[in-house]
Amino acid sequence: MTFSLPSAAIFVNRRLKSSESWRFAVFSIITPSFVYILSSIYYAPMRVSNILALGLVLFLGIFVHRFLFLLLLAFTMIVDGVLFSANYFQMSPMMIVDSVHYLNKLDLFASITYCAVFFFFLVSLIFTYRVTQRAKQNRKQLSLYPLFMVLFTYAGVDWTLNAPSHWELRTESFLSNPFDPVEDAATIRANLKQQITSTTQPDVLIVIVEGLGTFKEGRKQEQIWGPLLDTDLKETYSVQSGSTEYIGSTSSAEARELCNRLADYRDFRDRGTVACLPRIALASGYKTAAFHGFSGAFFERFDWYPKVGFQELNFLENYSGLKHANELPKCGITFEGLCDADVARAVNNFLHQEDSAPKFAYWLTLNSHKPVGSGEVPERLGCKNGGVFKDQELCRMAEQWLNISHLVKGIALDPRLRSTEVLLVGDHHPPLFTRHGRNQFEAGKVAWLHLKPINDNKRQIPATSPDRLSM
Repeated sequence: MTFSLPSAAIFVNRRLKSSESWRFAVFSIITPSFVYILSSIYYAPMRVSNILALGLVLFLGIFVHRFLFLLLLAFTMIVDGVLFSANYFQMSPMMIVDSVHYLNKLDLFASITYCAVFFFFLVSLIFTYRVTQRAKQNRKQLSLYPLFMVLFTYAGVDWTLNAPSHWELRTESFLSNPFDPVEDAATIRANLKQQITSTTQPDVLIVIVEGLGTFKEGRKQEQIWGPLLDTDLKETYSVQSGSTEYIGSTSSAEARELCNRLADYRDFRDRGTVACLPRIALASGYKTAAFHGFSGAFFERFDWYPKVGFQELNFLENYSGLKHANELPKCGITFEGLCDADVARAVNNFLHQEDSAPKFAYWLTLNSHKPVGSGEVPERLGCKNGGVFKDQELCRMAEQWLNISHLVKGIALDPRLRSTEVLLVGDHHPPLFTRHGRNQFEAGKVAWLHLKPINDNKRQIPATSPDRLSM
């Protein structure tokens, strides 16, 4: 393997105007960045450090062996994609890397967008390699000044367009203190721990809604909560709503709401039982169950859900405990699983079990996961033209969120339901393609709504002290 040291001649001014120099500068920088440039028109996380790393690899490509350059280029582009995805989907880079072995659970090639991105990655890798090798062969005609001019200009433009906000910088570093207590969560606002350990012991239903942030405009948030604000429901429940801070992705939201901890699924691996709300409920005499329409192996929920106190685990693998499973339709595109409407029936069945024990049910919704399938829920918001949101992708997600509100209303008004505390809360902002869509949400906030029963007959069951639970 050979390495040829650069000579000062490659920086001489007389080569500055050579077509070979500018061809190399423009195509080698822009080609592997084209998808990100296109994304920046709508929305893209900043990638200045990735751009500079790419420039360094291209510079080395003029001097090192072609196979070494190809390896460096492929590695740099993969790391670039990982970091971009981590910021885009609000996950830490290490979590993205850790999640790679779950890719077999996803149907990535069902999404035209993901297929196009994968195809372009391969094409741009090959094209950039060939452009650089051609420049290497014509090194005597080459000046590297244009390369650095294009490199630093593009990095500056990227910084100007995509510089992260203070909240985004906070999100990127949230795992610096894993498993620290959180000060703000919807379950804290709703005082659910106090309800569980009280002598009245109402049933509890917690619903984490995939991708639901907090709209800046109250009227848009009210469209999502609409069914839960109806008069007939207010005759039975007092309704409170608001927003709470979030950091991280879905499993971080689960840790926030169920455990009131700053964590994600990886932080449960080396822990035994954890004193989260389901564990406290279990120690207080509750029956506990978790429901999700996707695989329980994804993000290790089969492993850590029992640690936090869930007795019954209902996932795609057991069709959420529903009968006639072979007749159930599937919903979703990349995250294909059970339809939320069917999982809602399973949740309802659990809450109506005829034994005397109070029930603690947790439901993580699925079908509003990006990319959202069309025609899965009733069209209520006029999404062909973007609806009130003026954004078709956001509108399709909003129809899924609205459908969850209808499903929860059906559960809450079922005459068989005993006194039940119902809490809905978003996990994180939706990872929308457009700035216009993303800018409709408050930074770092997710919405919640609490239905508290009014004057219902509640059990008088002595609560078991949860003090013996370990962290």
